[in-house]
Amino acid sequence: MTLDEFASIATIVEAIFVVVSVFFIWRELRENTRLTKAANIQSLVELSSPFNLQLIQDRQMAEYWIFGAKNYAQMDEVEKYRYTSLLTWWLILHENIYYQWKNKLLDNKVHTGWAYDLEKFVSEHNLWLHWDDMKGAYQPEFANLVSQIVEKYRHIPSSDDNKEQERLPDSQPDSKI
Repeated sequence: MTLDEFASIATIVEAIFVVVSVFFIWRELRENTRLTKAANIQSLVELSSPFNLQLIQDRQMAEYWIFGAKNYAQMDEVEKYRYTSLLTWWLILHENIYYQWKNKLLDNKVHTGWAYDLEKFVSEHNLWLHWDDMKGAYQPEFANLVSQIVEKYRHIPSSDDNKEQERLPDSQPDSKI
């Protein structure tokens, strides 16, 4: 075997190794992306679980959450602060979710459920009553999204219990969310 033949074989083998290496790198990146998305989903559960458990364990907090929108005008300043702090906490969670989704760190299937929750939250808590004072604290893109949802529900009567079903979002959130 001549030196030229040996060099040609070495070049072919090297090309094969490069292709195989690229395949393994691609596979590893794909697996890391999948694991990162799974970790993000788990972190959202870890963030929301204490809040939901507190609602279960603390009757007063649950009352703020359930009746806060309806009874806001009758609340004293401390109660109003506590209620708007609950709203703020939930919006911060949703801002985090939105940011992860926009950066493709969260699957669309997972995001769909959270998008529905955000619309339901805006609707049930009459967020339009507080949003003008709150929106400056959030990323502009997320604030614009919430502003669109707020406008969607702003003019639907909130005091008529018979209209409550109309106020809740459809089972499928807007595709823009």
